[in-house]
Amino acid sequence: MKWPWKKKTLSFEEAVKFNRELDTNAELRQKLYELAKQYTNLSEKEYRRKLLLLFRKNGLNIDSNQLDMLLLLRHKTDQMLLRQETENDEDTTQAHLNNKQF
Repeated sequence: MKWPWKKKTLSFEEAVKFNRELDTNAELRQKLYELAKQYTNLSEKEYRRKLLLLFRKNGLNIDSNQLDMLLLLRHKTDQMLLRQETENDEDTTQAHLNNKQF
């Protein structure tokens, strides 16, 4: 029996689909941009409702809690990638300095 108040967990496939749609779906990105421009004229509840509707129209049937989790996961992933990129840049810079002859 499925309990209506039980939180639905996110699958790996849902997370991948969410990220893929955000990264590659130009139409979705344009609509998200247009929605973002309306942000100051909408209540948070209305903004989130429209945001979830956009995702549902693009095959992502997620609820508000799942959206929060996906956005947090995406943000944390971006932080890790940025940190890794920064560390690689620092390593490259140090290697160049070590190889220079004065």
